[in-house]
Formats: sequence, C-alpha cells, structure tokens
Amino acid sequence: MSIVSALSETVLSLSPWLPRTGPVASAQLTPRWLTQQIAADVPGAEVERIERLDGNSGTTDRRRLALHWNERGKSAGLPASVFIKSTPLTASSRLMVAPLQMAVNEVRFYRTVRQDLADVAPLAYATHLGRGARFMLVLEDLSLRGCRPFSLADEADLDHLRGMMVALGTVHARFWNSPRFSSDLSWLATERARPAFSLMMMVHRRFRKRFLKPETQASDPVRRLARVLIDNEQAVIDQRERGPLTLAHGDCHLGNTYRLADEERSGLLDWQIVHRGAGLRELAYFLGPGAPIELRRRHEKDLLALYLDTLASLGVRDAPKPEQAWDLYRFWMSYAWDAVQMTQMWAGLQAPANLTASWARVCAAVEDLDVAGAVKDAI
Repeated sequence: MSIVSALSETVLSLSPWLPRTGPVASAQLTPRWLTQQIAADVPGAEVERIERLDGNSGTTDRRRLALHWNERGKSAGLPASVFIKSTPLTASSRLMVAPLQMAVNEVRFYRTVRQDLADVAPLAYATHLGRGARFMLVLEDLSLRGCRPFSLADEADLDHLRGMMVALGTVHARFWNSPRFSSDLSWLATERARPAFSLMMMVHRRFRKRFLKPETQASDPVRRLARVLIDNEQAVIDQRERGPLTLAHGDCHLGNTYRLADEERSGLLDWQIVHRGAGLRELAYFLGPGAPIELRRRHEKDLLALYLDTLASLGVRDAPKPEQAWDLYRFWMSYAWDAVQMTQMWAGLQAPANLTASWARVCAAVEDLDVAGAVKDAI
C-alpha cells in the first residue's frame, strides 16, 4: 500500500458511514448470507436463525454467533456456531487499524496463507474487505473443537509453551526465505516497509523517554534498555531487518494463542500484523510477556532448542546455531519489551490484568537476560 493509499484509508476510517458491497459488522449478517458462505456445497441446507451469544470490542469487534440450521444443515454437520471478527466500532480504533493495514493483512492471510497451516490457525468460512478498516471474517468457533484460548493474564503451563515452540517452528519453516515472497505473498512487507512504521516508531520513542524520568518506577536494567533503544534506534532497526526472513505472525503474545483439545498442540489467533520478519522475534515476543517468570527461567533454553529442532526437522538448513540463536533471542527481547511498554502507556489497548502480568514478565526477562547488553553487542 502506497503512502497515498494509506492516507486515503486513514481518512475513510474516520467516516461514520461508507457505501459497502458486503457485511462489515456482525449486526449486518443475515441467515441468507451466512448460508451462501458456509453451505454453498450442501444443497438444501439453510440457516434459519442467528442467535448472538457473547463478544467484546477493541481494535476489532469480536462476536460469537449460534447458527440454527434446518434439518439438512444439521445432518451435514455444519457448524453450530461461528466466531465473527469485524470492523472496529469506534473511529479511534479504526484510525489505528487503517494505516497499519491490520484488516487488509488479516483478510489476505486467510485468503492466501491459512490453507498451508493445518491447525495452527482457525478456519475461515468467509472473508470480506471494505475500505477504511471495514472488514468481515467469519471464522470457526474453536470452542466446538475443545480448544482453549489464553489471555495475557493467564498462567500458561509448560505444555503450552512447548506447543507454541512447535507451532511457531512449523509456520516459520513453511515460509523460511520463501520464493512466494516475490509472487503471491509479495504483499507481506518487512517491518520497516509497513505503512505507518515511522509513525509507530515516533510513538515508541516518545514512550521510551518516560523511563528516563526519575519519577518513573523502573529497574536500572529497564532504564538502560530504554536509553540504548533511544540512542541507537536506527542501528536496532537495521539489525531487525536482517535475514533469514520468514512469515511472522507479528503479535504472537500469549493472549493470541490457543491450545488444541489434544493438549499437545497449540495455535495462533489474530493475524492482523502478519509480515515478513525474523523467527526469533516471535519467540521473544511470546515467552517474554507470556511465560510465567520462573517457568521461563528454568526452561527457556530448552524451549529455544525445541524451536530449532522443529525448524531442522522440517528442512530448514540455515537457521541460527544454538549459541547465536540465544544471543538473537536476547536481542529480540528488546522488541518484546518495547511492544509491551507501548501497550502499557497507550490506555485502552489491553485489560488492566493483562497489562500487569505481561509488564512484570517482560521486565523480569529484560533484567535476567541483560537485554541492553545484548542489543549493544548485536549492533
């Protein structure tokens, strides 16, 4: 998306109404439309009634709907409920989603990538993309398969941490230096090439400076990291762009993950920030804010080894060696901290319990791993 297009989408996001060619909100869904999308290959099946169950709203509107099928639909085993992800309800949220292409990215992900990822992401029954952050995703309701979603405030156990190492390794191996980045996946930009990157760096920069003020309650290692990131921003960004690159989820914190019913496999939700990036970025971003502190301390090297073993088992031959991977993991923990500190400062992006848990965990990781030192060494 060009700068002109990004600006256009930003302006359109502020409009309370736009012409549409399809549903962009859960309230606009009809039994007929859902029948056409889900049961096109099941003659005679029909959604007779939609029942609104539960949901919440933030950077997107999220709702769960019960679908009451006729007998033909029931006998065909069509889903009894679906998960709807659609246009943010407020102009302020649309203003965040539009320039970052979050809606565009997620719709494109489900149209071009999802079919290659087995159970690592939910199935999509229907997608629709409008303008100004307007969109519609009709996804499977993972609860029907007994999957367990997590919030950032949850205490994940070791099995889920291991499951996520395998899940991330599976995604990354599938797209490791993929030639598709020059063809059907050319829309996957590197982090620096994403729209509004400069704007987001400005926000990060502003929030980092707060940690240099005496009144800010932060440990010395955290203050040192803030200073290193402020003084070396361009060199840090350059280091983040180095390959090998793969398909990165982009926002793989604990609250965007789930465990499958077999209790051994895990998956990822919310593919809004999918891009072309480094695999170890994802590990740091998941484990730093998401793993219980003592569990991370005891097992993070073993978890890193499991990730590397997964890459190797799926044919990746140029992954970092264990010692190099450890140093890169420590370097990327600076990104995890930077992301969480922005969420901490930007009111309304996460529930208070999520903020408290993720902030304590990622700051502990910064202190344990000498992340400021790792950044200096890397650049």
